[in-house]
Amino acid sequence: MDRHTVFTMQGVMLIFLSLILAVCFRSQRSERADNGPYWLAAGFFLGGIGMLLQAQRDLITPVLTILLGNGLFLLLSTFMNRGLAETTGQGKGQFYYLLALSAGTVANFWYFTWIKPDLMLRVIEASLVILVMHTVTAIMLLRSKDPVTRPAVRMMATFLLMHAFGNILRITVAWRLHHADAWFTWTGTMSIIGLALCFLWMEGLRQTSDLKYRAMTDPLTGLFNRHGLDMLSVPELDLAARYNWPCSALMMDVNHFKEINDRRGHAAGDLALSSIAGILKSTLRTSDLATRVGGDEFFVLLPNADANTTAIVVARIRVALQSLILQGPTGAAFSVSASIGAVTKSGNSTNLGELLRESDEALYLEKSGANGRPASRAIPGTGTTFHPSMG
Repeated sequence: MDRHTVFTMQGVMLIFLSLILAVCFRSQRSERADNGPYWLAAGFFLGGIGMLLQAQRDLITPVLTILLGNGLFLLLSTFMNRGLAETTGQGKGQFYYLLALSAGTVANFWYFTWIKPDLMLRVIEASLVILVMHTVTAIMLLRSKDPVTRPAVRMMATFLLMHAFGNILRITVAWRLHHADAWFTWTGTMSIIGLALCFLWMEGLRQTSDLKYRAMTDPLTGLFNRHGLDMLSVPELDLAARYNWPCSALMMDVNHFKEINDRRGHAAGDLALSSIAGILKSTLRTSDLATRVGGDEFFVLLPNADANTTAIVVARIRVALQSLILQGPTGAAFSVSASIGAVTKSGNSTNLGELLRESDEALYLEKSGANGRPASRAIPGTGTTFHPSMG
């Protein structure tokens, strides 16, 4: 297949894929924090225009085919680096360095076309520059720390390195045979298709992860919901049962929550719930699971926490609650308090259902005033310890 056909095919393919990327991610623009897909789509589009111009080398002026055509094609790798950097959370990547490299390469093309014409040096330089650009982007991708998108990101880096290897072969052939064989541009076709598919795969993995996270998260407080608790508590409770570690649980209930809603409005009630959630996030350990299990009820799983550790955690929560002053929609200040039921279990008796039930019983005892003693109370033969919340 001749050079004109190959370049035309690649140019049309790049433009088509750019339109697909732009359309696919248009509906997500308001939800995304980055413009990665649009940088990639712009790069594909400009690269496609550049390839179509190069395909018409024998029909239109060299200024358009050589300088503008190659310049636009080099922007494909430059914009792709920026798009992938933003998508993987690595800022702007090496965008400005690659942009400067592209400008310098186009200047050299002008030199090797009109001052000292040399097609072989021009081909070798172009292949070498693309080799550098793709290698830099592949290394950047391999530094990505997102475990969700890692399979797609690594495959994308593989396609870039494969294309870089194709350019090494092209440089070798051009140098030894003094012939700019367009056959090696087929590696570019494979890379173009592979990169686009991997990018869509990466975004699919991210969206699936986001949907799973949203399904496990309470939208008001940002804490896990009951579904999230059911999913995330399994490995923690399995470890506790396997190594006979203690495991504690807290059940919290906002005192007089209905009164807050009735007197100050539901916006004040929502503010109270989100503020308590903020206290939990700031006082708990990273291994603890804080969840909203009901309207004004919170459940906290404390893996590998004995009764003493649990009492310290509860005390911190209470201190934070005592200093919490909120301002309702009308501007009136108000405070909130909570009752906390705490329970500690160990051994094979540790399971989520028992922790929920017994911490709820401990909460009931506290709210009824029957659990106000500062000493733990063990239930013989059960591996369970009820203890006060230091209130």
